[in-house]
Amino acid sequence: MKYLPNTKTWVASEVILGLFCLVCGCAIYLLFRSRTLNLYQWCEAIGLSDVIDTLREHVQNWSISEFIKFSLPDGLYSAAYIFIIDAIWHVGNPPTKYIIISFVPFVAIGNEILQFFGFAKGTFDIYDLACYALPLLIYITIKLLNNNTFTQLKHIRL
Repeated sequence: MKYLPNTKTWVASEVILGLFCLVCGCAIYLLFRSRTLNLYQWCEAIGLSDVIDTLREHVQNWSISEFIKFSLPDGLYSAAYIFIIDAIWHVGNPPTKYIIISFVPFVAIGNEILQFFGFAKGTFDIYDLACYALPLLIYITIKLLNNNTFTQLKHIRL
């Protein structure tokens, strides 16, 4: 007998994890990065400037690493995308699903590589590259392990 988690619970968990990653990435940007980023303009447009300014005042003396400030949000956004797309497309494992799940991380990885060669705007950072790639690699590894485990369990007769 093959074990499959409750689909509704699994989908809800992925959506919650995706939103958590997205909120954490945005919080790092809003609290610790320059106010010139587009995210501030979006928050200003919906009337959150005062709240963000107050929160920034509370954390202005915090010392966080460059990795957390500049690279971790990239990984959190990549993970959020993967979780949410996998939750939306929770039925079946067609190749199209994996292409769509891989699309945003591959574009981000490609952009980072183009920055290395000077063909894209921005500064190449190996940590950014790793943060874009790691969630996708973990996702693929988990999917492969689950598929192999289930394939092996099918042949066991109890």
